[in-house]
Amino acid sequence: MSTAPRHPRARDETWNEAWNEVVRHARAAADARIAALMRDEPDRRARLSVDAAGLHLDLECHRLPGAALDALLALAGVADIAGRRDAMYAGEPVNFTEGRPALHVALRAPAPRRGGDGSTDDARTSDDARLRQIADEVEHTLARMERFCEAVRNGSWRGASGHAITDVVHVGIGGSHLGPQLACEALAACAHPRLRCRFLSNVDPQAFERAVDGLDPASTLVVVASKSWHTLETARNAQALRRWFADAGIGPGELARHMVGITANVDAALAFGLAEASIFPFRDWVGGRYSLWSAIGLPVMLAVGPERFRALLAGAHAMDRHFAEAPLARNAPVLLALVSLWNTLALPGSTEVVVPYSDALRSLTAWLQQLQMESNGKRVGRDGVPVPWNTAPVVWGGAGTDVQHSVFQALHQGTSVHPVDFVVVVPARDDPEGRGSALLANALAQREALLHGREASPPAGDAGEPPDANLAWLAAHRACPGNRPSSLILLDRLDPQRLGALLALYEHKTATLGWLWDVDSFDQWGVELGKSLASEIEPLLDPARALPDGLAPGLRALVERIRAARAAPR
Repeated sequence: MSTAPRHPRARDETWNEAWNEVVRHARAAADARIAALMRDEPDRRARLSVDAAGLHLDLECHRLPGAALDALLALAGVADIAGRRDAMYAGEPVNFTEGRPALHVALRAPAPRRGGDGSTDDARTSDDARLRQIADEVEHTLARMERFCEAVRNGSWRGASGHAITDVVHVGIGGSHLGPQLACEALAACAHPRLRCRFLSNVDPQAFERAVDGLDPASTLVVVASKSWHTLETARNAQALRRWFADAGIGPGELARHMVGITANVDAALAFGLAEASIFPFRDWVGGRYSLWSAIGLPVMLAVGPERFRALLAGAHAMDRHFAEAPLARNAPVLLALVSLWNTLALPGSTEVVVPYSDALRSLTAWLQQLQMESNGKRVGRDGVPVPWNTAPVVWGGAGTDVQHSVFQALHQGTSVHPVDFVVVVPARDDPEGRGSALLANALAQREALLHGREASPPAGDAGEPPDANLAWLAAHRACPGNRPSSLILLDRLDPQRLGALLALYEHKTATLGWLWDVDSFDQWGVELGKSLASEIEPLLDPARALPDGLAPGLRALVERIRAARAAPR
């Protein structure tokens, strides 16, 4: 497949003019006050809030004047965001460095409905025979997953000794791990009462010991998820679990009752010892960080069942349709991306803070770190030339209200300004202690505090007495400058459909930013470099091997120190 860019006119003079216009607005808005913009722009709320696929997105609290939004939308037009989006949906090689499509949207489109003549009339169909074949393949895999999950859930799938499965250990790392873990945690309220899911990603032996602690091999199912089947961490942990089963008397002939594989490298999984019926394949056009919707989602389907997994896909598909059909000015992923781009220009050195006010979404930040930073942590554009702008701000944060008592101090009074995404779930009403209402109130209060701040004033004296003049110096310490930007994404409840829409929203935001920055959001060459170097360094740690000549002095000194530490008695 050709790797030639589809858009050779990227970053031509028209692009540069549009970009420079946005930069001019960013410089002019250096002293903009959000409260003043909210007061002086009567159409601001209408332009910067949108409902999409069951979510409400509020972007009003950013230092973004209306004229600057116009310039951003003009840049999106020049960058051909709509054309690149359509190319992705059509299966063109938008992963241009590897010559691959990125068809995660095809994984969650509704199944083809066929008439008696074999014709289809569905959104997952196309005049392109290749896309029709992909649709059939996706549905076939989903059907296989459903049959397997129903068997495990109803107890008809049993271990080698006849025990029903009670525990699932999912082995993967990166995109093969973060999405399933997030989804299983987010949807734990509707999980199967018998099945407990654990996740093993780190190759650290202590992580393995924690993952299997207290488990009975006879009633344990291991799901190994690895696109290549050669990822070091996953391969070593899979080998350790195969030995763990063997030590319990579950040999190679019985392994298929306790271990299944999810991979694009079926031959390697077969060579590992898995049965063909225990392997769920997916294609190389599914990027790891976009793969939750594929067979990688098997532990999610095991936990919540096929019907709810289909609802997860339906929520993502609803956001896909919104992204494909809504005009750019009313398109939630596009607006979220444009605001993110604006903040990298208007707030130099800023990062992006993500705070879900829902403990069930506690892993959202980690998932977003990989999605956004692995996708867009690039410095070279499609033409092979370094891009002249910053890309991929650091993503960090954590669950509210916990982070209010740690990082929010710096957000309110620190010297750097970092935009915050508040992801808020409307709480259930059946809560006698009012904890859900307190959680919601805290989210809204923190956003208001970031916006308005607090003036420099000394604390009041006891019983309402005037402040002590000797305490006036406290005023500067108490002051919060405000004017600190934030977004709010509101879910009226957390269910599979809304979770799917939320994750797809961020996926499309990430791809849009990549197109705006003119980088490839779907490759990961930097990650590959570290993996290849690790395979070269590991043999050096073996004290039985002589260190090669020409080894860098610093690395040699470290290796010798490590060898000595490993050889010392403990």
